[in-house]
Amino acid sequence: MKNEIARLETPIDVMYLIHEALTVEAASVQKLIENMELGSSLQPFRAAFNFWATALMYHADIEDQNMTGPMTDFQQARDNETEHAELGGMLEALTGSLARADRRGLEEQVRHAIVALHDEQHTELMERLEDVLACLDDEIGRTRVIARTRRHLYGRIVELKICQDDHLESEEAFVLPEVRERLSVAQQLELARKLLVDEGSDNPDWVYDWVARSIDSDKQAQLSQLRAQYEAVGSGAQRSQYYLDQAADT
Repeated sequence: MKNEIARLETPIDVMYLIHEALTVEAASVQKLIENMELGSSLQPFRAAFNFWATALMYHADIEDQNMTGPMTDFQQARDNETEHAELGGMLEALTGSLARADRRGLEEQVRHAIVALHDEQHTELMERLEDVLACLDDEIGRTRVIARTRRHLYGRIVELKICQDDHLESEEAFVLPEVRERLSVAQQLELARKLLVDEGSDNPDWVYDWVARSIDSDKQAQLSQLRAQYEAVGSGAQRSQYYLDQAADT
């Protein structure tokens, strides 16, 4: 992935920083499993995995609604949306299963969500996801680490991490060039804001804060500059007027 960018050439290049944060998150979850001691609590893994899944799902949802959605004549965008919907259904099934486990007093907090891959990657992703679901079903009653738990979870998370990396690389190679071509700078700026600001959350800046702590100081400065740009546009009616003015100038 193109994480070592010199600077954000255009607002959509913030995707490289978000992808880097997702990569860091996956590596962190993997590290937790590698360092698990037999008999220790599974809660740190559950919490980290839940956050990774939440970040992945938020990112995928914003892409579907605001990035690939407008590309009505771009087949790869349609494929991504279809695959996201399939994965969303699987996520709901897993969430329901874990909620039932909660009622049995297990306090399970895991939710899983993965952005979709292109056709040649999709089959592998589904297989890996099914492996994780099977593993979680096997371990659902466990609150402490045993050797089998660590071994099974490690293998499944490594496979999922590889699938995520494949998807992010594919997106950078095939989707982002289309976004730069089809969306104006003003539209990209609004998309960047939506990717970084979760307006439906009690803490709208959680995505921005998460990305910022996952990247180095130089990239943090670039992220801060981008934030200053979309905040300068304002909100609500101000944003609407800004984009109308930008469209009129093009």
